[in-house]
Amino acid sequence: MATSELAEFNRRIKAWTRKHTVAQGTLLQRTLALEALRRLVLRTPVRTGRARGGWQLTIDRVAEDDVDRVDKRGQTTINEGMAALGKIRFGCIVWIANNVEYIQALEDGHSKKQAPRGMFRITVQDLNMILRSLT
Repeated sequence: MATSELAEFNRRIKAWTRKHTVAQGTLLQRTLALEALRRLVLRTPVRTGRARGGWQLTIDRVAEDDVDRVDKRGQTTINEGMAALGKIRFGCIVWIANNVEYIQALEDGHSKKQAPRGMFRITVQDLNMILRSLT
C-alpha cells in the first residue's frame, strides 16, 4: 500500500476538522468509517467467505486476532462494524483490520479475477476523492 495515499488521507482529515465542529467531525468519522468498511468488505474476493468475514472495525485499538467468520455476502461483517459506529467519538482512532493469514496476498492482487488491484489501496484512493470533494 502506498503510504503516501494514507498520509494524504490523514492530512485531509486534519485540515477538514480544523474548519468544522466536533459534531460534524464525529459524523464525518462515522460516515467515512462505514464507507471504508463497506468498500473493503465488498471488494474482498470470495471463495469461502472467510477473507470477507475477516474484516473488523474497532475503536482506539487494532484487532489482533482473526474472528474466523465466514461471510460470503459480507452483510454480517458490515452490520457488526455498524454496531461499533456508535462508539466513535471525534478524534478517536478507527481501525479496520483483517487478520486472515492470506489477506496480504489478496491485497497484492493474488485474486486476479476478483481483486487484481487489491482492496485497501483503492479504498483509500476512493476516500481521498471523497475528502477532496469536501474541502
